[in-house]
Amino acid sequence: MNSITFLFYLLLFVFFQSALSAQATLEFSEIWQKIDQSSALQKSKYLEWKAAEISKDRAEGHWLPKLYTDLRSFQTNDPALNFFSKLGQRSAVDSDFSTASSRLRPSNFLDSNNQPYSTLNPNTLNLLAPDTLNNPGSNQYNRGVLGMDLPLYEGGSGQTLSKLQEKRASGLKWEWESTRERQFAEVAKLYRALQTWNEYSLKLEEFLKKEKKWQSSYQLSNKGNPVGYAGYLSLKSIQNKIQVLQKMVESQKDGIRQQLLSMSPELSLDFKTREVELSNFLDQNLPLPDNSNQLSLSTKAMQKFSEAESLRSQAEGAKVLPRIGLYTEANAYHGSRNMATSYNAGLYLQMNLYNPKDREVKEEAEMLAESFRKKLEDRIQKESAFFTSSLAREKQIKDSWKLLKENTETMDEQIQNTERLFSSGAVTAVQLAEALNRALDQAEALAGTEIEWLINRSELHAFIVERKEQ
Repeated sequence: MNSITFLFYLLLFVFFQSALSAQATLEFSEIWQKIDQSSALQKSKYLEWKAAEISKDRAEGHWLPKLYTDLRSFQTNDPALNFFSKLGQRSAVDSDFSTASSRLRPSNFLDSNNQPYSTLNPNTLNLLAPDTLNNPGSNQYNRGVLGMDLPLYEGGSGQTLSKLQEKRASGLKWEWESTRERQFAEVAKLYRALQTWNEYSLKLEEFLKKEKKWQSSYQLSNKGNPVGYAGYLSLKSIQNKIQVLQKMVESQKDGIRQQLLSMSPELSLDFKTREVELSNFLDQNLPLPDNSNQLSLSTKAMQKFSEAESLRSQAEGAKVLPRIGLYTEANAYHGSRNMATSYNAGLYLQMNLYNPKDREVKEEAEMLAESFRKKLEDRIQKESAFFTSSLAREKQIKDSWKLLKENTETMDEQIQNTERLFSSGAVTAVQLAEALNRALDQAEALAGTEIEWLINRSELHAFIVERKEQ
């Protein structure tokens, strides 16, 4: 293989390695986009809101007339249905009124002189036959009805229910937004926490390499030398501590990846995060709320539900008020005799004078509405206290993080100085182990503070009314 071919394959290998590395590194916006598109929880809330929008649109048309139709084709031997169906055809005849009593009247057998007829009288024929009015036989009929009901006054129930559905739809929209923003904040917290644990893991690996190097060069591990053996034990305990912390960090990283994977199965477990400085990441993705008096999105949703409950009591009160409207119906009958049409139109008034199921329903609804308002009031008070304390905690965590970052750099420099002193014999192994132990505690405190800051900022994100999409 000549040098040109070798160089070509080397460049090709480097290109594919860089491509694979780029694929494995995902921006936070890419992670969020995948989760945002596949979140079952978000879809559930979104569909609930959209269903409420449909219900709201339907309630807004409460004043529109109701149109209905009733088409029937039936076979019956019922005397009433037969008689009225023939009337509906406008084709009733005398024989339809024939009964047994009409054939047995004395006038059918006696003339005007009260003498019996000497000839046959058609009214006396078929004396034993069933009468046609009570026994019409079985007949086939077709009936069609087209009607309209136009409400003029509904006691205010239509307008009230329309407003109620509007409030409910608005509340469900806030609830969906709240669910989406909470999940956004959770994903942001997990994504940046993964970088924190990665940085902490690298720090532990660095400390472990230092400890192994010092321990391999340490010659005083004999128990016969108490001072030297104490140094050996100190270094050994540091090694064990680092290994325990490494297992804890790996467990945290695995847990975060599993949580993200549960939100979107499209994610892979081996993706890498784009390194971003913590304060920059928070300011860009989880900014602090602008207004200290604003409510969280979930509380805004609860506020709309409370307003809807207040309207529900008004709707319940409308049940005892009268309903007035116009109605009209067009009828068509078809049978063996004829086909004919008819209509009826008029004004109606309906009112429940007494219904035990509606007894004190308004009072019950008012109590439930008041209960909801009290729950909302309690939540607003607690939320205000939480918001104030979280803002104060935000400043405390940020200040602590800055100090810990500064102390970590100082501890790194101190470890380097202690290493040189240990190599020259100026400090003992015990002193070296103590310095490394303090550096470990410092790194652990920094990682814990970063996680605490992420949690606090993600909780404050619930008070963000509008977030600029990345």
